Amino acid sequence: MMPALLARSERPDVTALVSVATFTDPRLTAGIDADKNPTQAVAHWMRRDIVRGVFAPLERLKVEQLTQFYGVGHSPVREAILLVSARGLIEHEHNKGYRVAGMSLADYNDLIDIYQRTYQLALQMAVERGGEAWEERVVLALHRSLKVSKVMTDGDPEARELWQQAYKSLHEEILSGCGSPILMGVVGNLGDRAERYVNLHADLATDRARDSHAEHRVIVEAIVSGDADRLHALLDSFFEGGEPMRATIRRNLAELDQPKRGRGSVRSVRGRRPATAA
Repeated sequence: MMPALLARSERPDVTALVSVATFTDPRLTAGIDADKNPTQAVAHWMRRDIVRGVFAPLERLKVEQLTQFYGVGHSPVREAILLVSARGLIEHEHNKGYRVAGMSLADYNDLIDIYQRTYQLALQMAVERGGEAWEERVVLALHRSLKVSKVMTDGDPEARELWQQAYKSLHEEILSGCGSPILMGVVGNLGDRAERYVNLHADLATDRARDSHAEHRVIVEAIVSGDADRLHALLDSFFEGGEPMRATIRRNLAELDQPKRGRGSVRSVRGRRPATAA
């Protein structure tokens, strides 16, 4: 059942971005049933809405407003907040409640460093432990991703979400060969946080020109051929290819961190997204 969403555009302090809960493509709604498991549904919607910028950095998350926004009861919302908090996307302040996690240059630099290190660790373990079944899953994930067009943040929101899902699903399958649910959880949570910085602070001019499908093809070819050295070289190149975009994120965050601008209100931070190329 589709929740009775409160339009965020009706709130004067919030830029109009649609919630993932309004998306109808079966590829995005599969496994999400607010009637059978409202907590799981709200946790998924809230996580993706925070990553996409529907909820801004430092924005207060009030249970009553969220129940109206998602069209569910108070208990599922409270439980969902706790689940999303465990992913590092929500912070709790004593005597003040919950708010969306803040963003800063220091946090971003730390995040990217650890994300790339844990990704490489998971990849190395996948190469060592993954077998033919893993390779087949990766090939299938690649095939599915190639059917989805790459969409930037200034494109159709639902089409953008489809692309992000296809991208994430392929990389999750590549790393799944590591056989470690703990490591997969760590990398997944860090990946969500990194994606949030892209959505809210990146100038995607350089990423717009990248042929992500072609890059993914050669990575999967290296996996299937068992060429570990080439695979690691390709992944190094893949990460390096995103450095120009990451430089724009760092520049925008540095501007927000300037003392003369102070900590910044939710509105000023929100005003920076989505940043896209002309």
